[in-house]
Amino acid sequence: MALIDSSNLRQLLTHLFPGICIQENLRPSGQRLVYFCEFRSDPAAPSHWADWGDVVLKISEDIHPSVIARLEKERDILNELKSRFFPTLLFYQVFTDDPIRDEKLPYRLFVTIEERIKGEPLSSCQFVFSGQPRAVNLLRELVQGLQLLWENPRRIVHRDLKPDNIIIRTDGTPVIIDLGIIREQGSAGVTGTLWNIGPCTPGYASPEQLRNEKRTIDFRADVFALGVIVYELLSGSHPFKRSDTDPVDVVIHRTLNDILPPLDSLGCASTPLSSLVHAMTAKEAYRRPRTTRDLLEKLSAIEGAL
Repeated sequence: MALIDSSNLRQLLTHLFPGICIQENLRPSGQRLVYFCEFRSDPAAPSHWADWGDVVLKISEDIHPSVIARLEKERDILNELKSRFFPTLLFYQVFTDDPIRDEKLPYRLFVTIEERIKGEPLSSCQFVFSGQPRAVNLLRELVQGLQLLWENPRRIVHRDLKPDNIIIRTDGTPVIIDLGIIREQGSAGVTGTLWNIGPCTPGYASPEQLRNEKRTIDFRADVFALGVIVYELLSGSHPFKRSDTDPVDVVIHRTLNDILPPLDSLGCASTPLSSLVHAMTAKEAYRRPRTTRDLLEKLSAIEGAL
C-alpha cells in the first residue's frame, strides 16, 4: 500500500525531526510523499537543522529493494554533484523505530531532505521562455547541468526530464530535480515497472525508453526530452500531447510515429534552431547530437546569430 499523508505520519515526522514545521503536502513523486517544510530552532534538535530553513522532505515506506536502490542512487548522485544545477542534499536516513511509542515501526521509512529551490517549475512559467533567445539560453544551461551527469565516469542518464522537473529560480536559472529514475548508461537498471515501456513520462520519453530498450538508453534519451521541451516552449503546444485527456497509448503512438513539423515552417524559430530541435527529437538515437560538445557548439552558434 502506498504511503499517504495523515495526521499520524505528520506527528511521527515532528518527533523524528524536532523543530520541523510541515507547510504543504505536494503531489507524490514516484512512490514518495513530498512535503514543503521549514526547520525552526528547537533544543531537542541539532543546532544546524535550524540553518536549513525551507526544505523539501521526501519520504517512502517499506518499499521494494529495487526502489530503495534507486533512491539511494539519487542520494549518492546529489551528494557527489554539489552543483547549482541540482538541489543540495541535506539529510538522508532510514528510520525503523517509533520515538512516540518507543517501539519498532511497522515499516521502514526512507527519508531525504533537500534544499527548497526558490522559484517555480518550468511547467508554470513556460510563457517566459517562448521567445528564441530565452529558450536557447535555457536549453544551453540545462545541457551544461546535465553534462555533469552525462560525462560522469558512470555515464548517468536522467530519464525523466520534463517541465515539472525543472525549477526556474527567481534569477531565471534552472535547477534539475527528481533524479529518482536515473541510470548508468547501458546498465540493466534497478527500476521496476508495471508497463511494457520503461520507467519514464510518456510525452517526453524517447522512443528507446518507450520500447524499454534498456541496454541502448544513453544521454541521447535526455537530449530527446530536451528537444520536446524546447519544441513545446517555442510552438506553444506539446508536440505529442494535444490535450490533458489524451490516452497514454495515443501519446506513445505519436511519439513513436509522428514526424513533427519543423519549427521554422511554423514561424516559431530560425532555420538553424529548427534544424537542431529536429535532430534532437529524431526517432533514432543515432540521428541526434552525438556529443555534449557538439550540442553546446551548435547552441553557441545559434545564440550568437539571434
